Amino acid sequence: DLTTINDFGINTHFYNCLEARISKNTLKNWDLKRIFWLMGIVFFTLATNYLVTVLVLKTQIISSVTSDTGMSDILGQLPIFVKNIILGIIVPLSEELLFRSYIFGSITNKKVAFLISSVLFALVHTGFSWYLLPYLILSFIITWVYSKRNNFIESAIVHSSVNLFGGSAIKLLDTFFKLLPY
Repeated sequence: DLTTINDFGINTHFYNCLEARISKNTLKNWDLKRIFWLMGIVFFTLATNYLVTVLVLKTQIISSVTSDTGMSDILGQLPIFVKNIILGIIVPLSEELLFRSYIFGSITNKKVAFLISSVLFALVHTGFSWYLLPYLILSFIITWVYSKRNNFIESAIVHSSVNLFGGSAIKLLDTFFKLLPY
């Protein structure tokens, strides 16, 4: 029965799905080719983040690509080490478990799963605002990474890279290309 609740109040279907997905998502059998593929995807994602930022700011759809959901106020109070643990490990792993592993993995039609998990991820981060566009594009890339091998660790690495290095990558790339309007 899909609605059975165990002694801890956790839906057993949800728990069993997560347990099965976590156990197959290990770093075993990672070869050099896979590591370089993932590094390439990280660089591609950071470059795409820069290009989307340029597009959004040049077209003046929005004046800033920083979506303020109140988290910046909370995280700004924390020491940088704690902030990096939260943004680099805890948030990417928990969001990838939910949006990619559980939501994407629970929908049998993979095209529908791709769309639903990507859009939900972007909506949770931005709501219905113009900020949706940059997050949606990044979400499509992260979901594509997950869909290649059904491995949430790989998508979490890309997600973590965007969280930790996205702003710095934008500044670094703009020193070379000088496409941003400021």
